[in-house]
Amino acid sequence: MVQDAKEEKPPGVPEEISKLSKYKTDADRNPRELFWEIMKAYKEKSGVEELLKKSANRREALVNIGATVLLEDEKTYHVKMAKARLAECILDMVVAGGWKDVLERLLDNLYDRRRGPNLNMMLALGHATEGKPELLAWMRESLGNGRPSESVLAYISHLGDRRLVEALKEQLMFIAKSEINEPQLYALEALSLMVKEDAHVKKVFMDLMDDWDVRAKKVVLENLSGIVDADVGKKAVAAYVYEFDPYSKNLLKEIIKNNKEAAKGEFGKYAGKYNEKVNRELAELAESVYGKKEAKDILGKPETGNRKQDGGNPQVSASHRSSDKEAEKSEAPKELP
Repeated sequence: MVQDAKEEKPPGVPEEISKLSKYKTDADRNPRELFWEIMKAYKEKSGVEELLKKSANRREALVNIGATVLLEDEKTYHVKMAKARLAECILDMVVAGGWKDVLERLLDNLYDRRRGPNLNMMLALGHATEGKPELLAWMRESLGNGRPSESVLAYISHLGDRRLVEALKEQLMFIAKSEINEPQLYALEALSLMVKEDAHVKKVFMDLMDDWDVRAKKVVLENLSGIVDADVGKKAVAAYVYEFDPYSKNLLKEIIKNNKEAAKGEFGKYAGKYNEKVNRELAELAESVYGKKEAKDILGKPETGNRKQDGGNPQVSASHRSSDKEAEKSEAPKELP
C-alpha cells in the first residue's frame, strides 16, 4: 500500500550541514531571537548576567529591537510581558550591561518631538534613577558633553522628578542659558520645579525675562508670575518697556503687581523718556497697579509743566525744547511698539 503523502516525514538535515552546526556562534543568531532570550531570562530571573556579557557586541541592534518591540502590540511578544515591565527590562539591559554608549540611542528611538517621550520608558527611567547611580552619572555626562541630547532632556522635563532635576541642576542651568529651541525649553521646564526656592535657578530665569525667543520667555514669565521677589519685580518694569508680545506683557504686569512696592521706584527711570505710545502704556500700567493718584506721584510731573518755570521766555523755551529732543533721541530705544 502506498503511503499517503500527508503522512510523509520531512527530509532530515543533510549530514554535512549537521556537522557544521557545532561551529555556530551567537553572532550567527537572529538578534531578535537573542533579544527575546534575554527578556525570557529577565522574566525567569536566571542567566541574565551571562547573556548580557555574550551580547555586548550586539548592543546597538538589541536596543533598536527593544525600542521597536515596545511600540508593537503585546500580542506579538514572544514572552508574555506587560509593556511597562518590558520597558524596565530593556533599560536594565542597557544599565546592567554597562552599555552607556547606547543609552541615548534607546531614548532617541522612543522620543518624538510632537508626541513626546514614550510613557513606559519614561516611567522606567524614573524608577531606575532612584537606585542606579551609574545611570545618573551617564545622564550627567550626556548633558555636559557638546550639544546636549534633546531626547534625554525631554525625558527629564516630562518626568518632573525634583530629585533628578536637583542632581542635574548645573548641567540644566548651563543648557538653559546657552542653548536654543527645544533643548533650552526642556531645560527651563525641568528647572521650573526649583525656581521658587533656588536662588541660582531664579537668577537664570530673571536673566531670560527679556529673551528673544517668545517660547522660552513664556516658560520663564509663567514661572516667575507667582513669585514675590524685589529683584524680579524691578526687572519686570525694565522688561515691560521693551516688550512687544501681548501675552508676555500681561505676565510682566502680573509680576509687577505681585511686587508693587519694589517695582514702584523703577517707573521714574523710564517715565517720559520714550515715544508717546510707550509713555502712555507705562502710565496705564502704573495706574492699573497703583491707582491714578499714586501713579501720578510715581511718574512725576509732565515735562511740559516743568518748562513753564522758564518764565515764558521764547528763546529759553526753544533752547529747552531743542535739548529735550536731543535727549530723547539718545535715550529712546531704536525699536519701539
